[in-house]
This record gives sequence, structure tokens and C-alpha cells, in this order.
Amino acid sequence: MKRGIELGINASLSSIQKAAQIANQSKIDYFFVPETNPNVMGVDAFDALEQISNGKCDMVLGTAIVNVFSREKERISLKANKIYEKTNEKFVLGMGTSAPVIVEKLWNLKFERPLSRIIDYTKYLRENFKGKIFWAAVGQKITQLAAQNADGVIFFLKPRKQIISDIQKIKKIISSAGKSFDAFEIICIVPTYVDSGNFKAAKTTLAKYIGANEFYSNPLSKEFEKEIMEIRETFKKFGLAETVEKVSDDLVKELTICGTPTHCRQMLDNFQEETGCKTVIAGFDLPKEGFDSTFFENLKKLLAMM
Repeated sequence: MKRGIELGINASLSSIQKAAQIANQSKIDYFFVPETNPNVMGVDAFDALEQISNGKCDMVLGTAIVNVFSREKERISLKANKIYEKTNEKFVLGMGTSAPVIVEKLWNLKFERPLSRIIDYTKYLRENFKGKIFWAAVGQKITQLAAQNADGVIFFLKPRKQIISDIQKIKKIISSAGKSFDAFEIICIVPTYVDSGNFKAAKTTLAKYIGANEFYSNPLSKEFEKEIMEIRETFKKFGLAETVEKVSDDLVKELTICGTPTHCRQMLDNFQEETGCKTVIAGFDLPKEGFDSTFFENLKKLLAMM
């Protein structure tokens, strides 16, 4: 069972570098950097990882994720190969289609034929990048295609029953293709809040992703139909602050982990054992100012137990 961390989409480069230094002194397997649009929030994932790769790095670095619309495949290959070489092959490329709300509204690009595009990018990268390629997989179709085309999947905000079911489907697809399931990575990024006893930070994350992005809300509707509908409607009419109040404790407990470092460690163990995920990533989705001295002290405590 493998572990990793990532800071959320709002984290600054300095926060990411500090977290990487702490993480590199622990025994975790992965350090991922997410990306939305660095001109709007957060960082350029490749640039941040290149900065981290300048020093000695024992963990595997990765993007989680970069989308296949904001860069040409040749550019992704160039960036990925550079980090792959600098880290002595300790780099994996996590990429995905993203969603219309990101691609069209934040990047001002057309969200057209996303599945065809990610397959095309993957075929190109197979010939031009030696490292592993993981796909972000939310819906059923892209999960099936990931089993056929990628080296692993990255799940986020997916109910545990769906993860278990998806893993079984992936096993069947890989087996029918005569490939080894042992070689296929299954990663779950779980929003984690150390010492957030009131659930406020976790509820804000869920309100933001579910309210604004149908790619996450639609799959969740199967198990939380009434609540997801209310979250979507409230977000559309009143915005984020009002929507946070519509997120239940039950939804928080299903999709996130909150508590002391010791409790979070135990819950990460439980999540991994329950779902069968090979790798669990603690994702710290916080506002930029949330990455303060208290956060980093708690991060040290958590990673010391990983």
C-alpha cells in the first residue's frame, strides 16, 4: 500500500516547495502537484515540479492533473521528459480531460471531443515519453478507457462503493486484454483536513467542486441525489457561501477525511483497506492563506506516521 500527498489548486509555489521538503524527509511514495490555470490560481504544475526536482528527491513526483486542452501534446512531452530525466525517472504524468467549466471558462478554449483528445495525446506520448501515464477518471466511460490506454487511474471525489465497483471493472478489462493488474496503478486523492473538527474547510471543498462542476456532481447523484441537486441549485442561485451550508456531515464523511494527525492517519488506512485502492493521496485543498505554520506542523506530524 502506497501513500502520497498533494497541496490543493490554490497553493503557492513556496508552499509547495516547503511541503515537498517535509515530504521528502518522510517515507511517502508520491508527491503530486495539481493545476487549474496558473494565470487565475495556483501554479504551473510542470514548472513547480521542475523546481522541486532541482534537489535530491526520493519520492516520485507527478502531475495530478494537467488537462489535454491547454497545452499541445508536443509541449507536454517536452515538459514531462525534462522532469523525468532530472528526477532519474521518478516522475509520472497525470493528465485528464478536465471539464467544460475549467477549459471553457478559465482557459477560454473549446471543450470538444475530450475522450478522443486524451486518447490521441496518450498515443503520442507512448512514442515520445518513457514514463508512466495516469488518467484522471471520474465517469464510467473514461474509467474503462483508462484501463485500456493508460498505466493507471486517478480518482477524486468518488464514493467508496463506486471505487470498489470500478476497480473490479478495471480488473476484468485488464485481464481480458492479457495485461497484468499488478502493473496498473489505482490512485485515490482524498481531501484531507488535519485538525478541522468543524468540517468547514471540507464542506467548502465539496460545495465548490459539486456546485460548479457537473463532472463531479453527476456521478455523486447516484448515491446522494437529493443533496447533490440541492447543492447544485443553491450554488447556481446564491454562490459558494450559501452552498457550504447545504453540504451534510454524511457527505463529508463519505468523501473526505478530517481530524487530528493520528485520526487522519487511521482514516487513510481504513479508506485504503475498504476500497482496495493501491495508493491513497492526502489532498490538502485549502485557500492560499491556509498553508500557514500550523498546517506545516500538522503535516510533519501526519507524515511522520505514514
